[in-house]
Amino acid sequence: MIHEVIPIIAGELKDYLETKFGSYENVVTISNLINQDGNIAIREDNKIVVTLLNIERDGSNLNFGGGMIRTDMPLHINLYMLFSSYFSDYAESLKFLSGVIGFFQGNPQFVIDENIIKAELYHIDFRELSNLWNCLGAKIVPHVLFKFRTLNMDEGRIREEIPPITGITM
Repeated sequence: MIHEVIPIIAGELKDYLETKFGSYENVVTISNLINQDGNIAIREDNKIVVTLLNIERDGSNLNFGGGMIRTDMPLHINLYMLFSSYFSDYAESLKFLSGVIGFFQGNPQFVIDENIIKAELYHIDFRELSNLWNCLGAKIVPHVLFKFRTLNMDEGRIREEIPPITGITM
């Protein structure tokens, strides 16, 4: 499901930015910033790079009365995605980063395969920010981090249907 959702969101963002600014084609790409071998993953300038940073379980549906944890319910997850503005001209970076923020402000919800996914700007402090870019192995560029809540990971689960009780026979 994740491999389907991220390209849909990135595609809608791409269409928006290309319509709004019209100056670049294929301006949005899904990629790491740095390859596993330590080399830069993006060979072209003038891109918004979408990177999945983290996946977490959304705990909003875990408890069911009296502290019992339900395991028969679908798993809901949150995706943390980094949108890095990788342009040769710093002013263009800022312009497109503003476009990314504006897109999600105007489109805070996506309906994908009956999932309602909500985008919310996610803040981390300077220390966490430094650690993030060190872990990525990249130099900091203009960026924004969004949290996408909640993706239903109940795909393909088969459940036995139990008919309702219609009466008691003796």
